[in-house]
Amino acid sequence: MTKFDLWKCRIQQRNTATFSYLDSALIHGNLDSELKKHIITHLTDLETEFIKYFPDVDKKREVWKVVRNPFQCEVTDVLDEVQQEFLELKFNSPSKRDFKELDHETFWIKYLPVYPLISHRALRILAMFGCTYLSEAVFSTLVAVKTKYRNRLNVERNLRCALSGIQPSIQDFCS
Repeated sequence: MTKFDLWKCRIQQRNTATFSYLDSALIHGNLDSELKKHIITHLTDLETEFIKYFPDVDKKREVWKVVRNPFQCEVTDVLDEVQQEFLELKFNSPSKRDFKELDHETFWIKYLPVYPLISHRALRILAMFGCTYLSEAVFSTLVAVKTKYRNRLNVERNLRCALSGIQPSIQDFCS
């Protein structure tokens, strides 16, 4: 959200360095007022769409900060009902070490039994991005699988094979 503001401010100042293709396309770096107006309108529309897609992004920004690194947050950054649990987590030395060694998902899953309230909230936020990624992956794979040469109505099996993380052992199949 802050990048939108930064980009609009730069365009207002006729600074197009952020947009390398636009910068190279402009002759002698001249950004006329009409183009500037279109770019700012476009950035504003993008910001509006982003807010529609993530309506509570500003409200959740502090919660996301706790998910990213609970050891750099203050107790006032978390909701009242998890503050006590948050403080226990924040001053737990083994959890600090684990946070440095593990990825976010593994860390929060490991501490779910110990700190269920805050871990559950963190995992719900992290799961949101995983679900979005899987949806995008399915659509991209569907485009690749369903071509004019391979036009089946039922593509479930093809998608399951294409999206599976399991690598087939061709040597075992051949033997």
